[in-house]
Amino acid sequence: MTMELNLHGDARAVDTVLALEQALTEARTLAQCELWLTLAADAEQGPALCMLRNGGNAWLMYLSGQDDLSFHSLGDEEADGACSYLLANGQVDEYPEAWCVDVALCHRALAEFVATGGARPASIAWQAD
Repeated sequence: MTMELNLHGDARAVDTVLALEQALTEARTLAQCELWLTLAADAEQGPALCMLRNGGNAWLMYLSGQDDLSFHSLGDEEADGACSYLLANGQVDEYPEAWCVDVALCHRALAEFVATGGARPASIAWQAD
């Protein structure tokens, strides 16, 4: 199954976990990135998985494409503060550090998303939005 991967505005087709891993190698070279992985041309049609990363901080958002259900990753609920993320359009957004999970765990979740054809990764603790 082919998915679209959009790395900070640069779209490409991804049809295997290996192709995803190659794109993630490129993502690691960026200080910050916005990465979308989706089955549909429009991420809001879902299912879609988004990773925002700033250095060692990263979090995930899952859009089901059904009934506008969306979820965000849940890391250390006791974490205080926020982290800023540079979006592909140049906008800077802040999100709670409590949503941050390990970058390697985000990468495993992206691989799981590809391997399962777009299912919400079970390796992440999620909170409904």
